[in-house]
Amino acid sequence: MSWRNVVVTKHSKVSTKLNHLVIQTDEDSFQIPLSDIGNIIIDTTRAVITTHAVSECMEKKIKIIFCDSRGIPIGETVPYAVQTNRVPNIRRQLNWDKERRDILWQRIVQEKIAHQAQVLEEIECPDWKDVYSLANAVQVGDPDNREAVAAHMYFPRLFTYEFTRSDESHPINALLNYGYAILLSETCRQVSLAGYLTEIGVHHESDKNPYNLASDLMEPFRPYVDKAIGSMELKELNPQTKIELVSLLLGEIPELHGKLSRVIECFVQDCLRYLAGDEKVPQLGYYS
Repeated sequence: MSWRNVVVTKHSKVSTKLNHLVIQTDEDSFQIPLSDIGNIIIDTTRAVITTHAVSECMEKKIKIIFCDSRGIPIGETVPYAVQTNRVPNIRRQLNWDKERRDILWQRIVQEKIAHQAQVLEEIECPDWKDVYSLANAVQVGDPDNREAVAAHMYFPRLFTYEFTRSDESHPINALLNYGYAILLSETCRQVSLAGYLTEIGVHHESDKNPYNLASDLMEPFRPYVDKAIGSMELKELNPQTKIELVSLLLGEIPELHGKLSRVIECFVQDCLRYLAGDEKVPQLGYYS
């Protein structure tokens, strides 16, 4: 069972040998069993990875995430061979029932808003219940965009009223973007492993977004990133804060009885079963 996320931050060569990942830097060499690894993040443009290593990682369903010169994830590997039922899954995906997609999106938004309210309650924000009440107002398909209304209330209360998500120069937004990219990658990995296309979403349907479905299903988990950043003493994107954000995937979620990566896996599977015809609408328990 994979339980490690490997982050490469230095000038190095990444290769594989005898079922181990080998990382050679100028000062040292490290070997990690491939069976232990879930994700590899190449967090520098000064690392070299062999095609043999890429091939072995894809065969073992290990995702490799590549970052740009700023250290922001910009792409990842997606193996072709995942599930033997991939073709029938994709056929069903292209014909998912519109009402089911709208009902699922309603639940996703409700869980997300309720989770945001929980984060505010934990930091003793006095009007967290006002945010939670928006979850009750979400209609099927969220035509009134209660999700955006909640975000407008939530972020200033968490990160001060001077903060806005549209300010790309703000260091907190760099942290949020990095953390969300890690969540997106893990969600995308689970969608691919289940044998579905990441491009065909439930609510997101941008022609320029190759990860529409993962963008949908990751939404309730964003507050884990928000909360972690809110508690950081130094709110800037640096090697230490990157490691902290990557480590969230392996963090225990006591109320959901498992690691975050496992919770994401189960939620993705529940959502895909519902879209395929299961009667039970998925839930995480933040909204009830």
